[in-house]
Amino acid sequence: MTQNEIERGLREVGVSAGDVALVHSSLSSMGWVEGGAETVIEAFLSVLDPAKGTLVLPTLCQEDIDRRFELWDIEESRSDVGAITEVGRLRPDAIRSDHATHSVAAIGPLAMPLTFGHELAQGRPCPWGPAAFGIGSPWEKLYGLDAHYLFLGVTTSCNTIGHMAQAEFVREVLDELPEDRREELASEVKEWQHEGLWPWFGFDLCEEWLRESGAMRYAQIGDATLRATHAKDNVDTILDKLRNEPESFLKPDFLDWLERVKVAKEGAR
Repeated sequence: MTQNEIERGLREVGVSAGDVALVHSSLSSMGWVEGGAETVIEAFLSVLDPAKGTLVLPTLCQEDIDRRFELWDIEESRSDVGAITEVGRLRPDAIRSDHATHSVAAIGPLAMPLTFGHELAQGRPCPWGPAAFGIGSPWEKLYGLDAHYLFLGVTTSCNTIGHMAQAEFVREVLDELPEDRREELASEVKEWQHEGLWPWFGFDLCEEWLRESGAMRYAQIGDATLRATHAKDNVDTILDKLRNEPESFLKPDFLDWLERVKVAKEGAR
């Protein structure tokens, strides 16, 4: 694989100069790439135009998860979600957001505003703390920018922004509760190092949902399939399913919690 071949695939799914693009990736999925991970990054920057567009890489740290916050070092903690992300975060032109489990690294004119203040984000309960996908997090900013959301050689099973949809759904549900029941039911929700309920489901379902709505595009780059959607389509599709069809894919314990929420809301009328 050469840089030109990678660029061709990116343009085929609509990526162009001035765009913002996040990519989940597997370097080995493409076959042998001339120049390795750096070539893939350069291909993205060439298509985006580094003076106009911004590349975003998830630089998640999931190893030793229970001690992740005490081990976190924004400069030294390795990204464990692929060689491209690790090479990317080490570039001198990359800026990394400050979060122990769900940081991103960005390259381009929006790198600073996208990554700034991640550790201060709040407003959404979450298994990795309120900052991970909170209001003001890079993940919410990607949604606001309607960034390209790409899967290079990987499937939507690693759809990290889907966690923002889950967190937003839980926030909405709790906000609709009467005050005298909110604290009780909120205490059952899973948060950092606090066991509880969460709307877990396999993100592999997202590809089917996005394809059904015409929001998924495809290209072939070497041996790898490039799946491409947008952040808003991605999050909004998941939220729609959570709001309207939870019984079709969520686990019984969370569905039971939703039923108790419904009873609490009806009792307050």
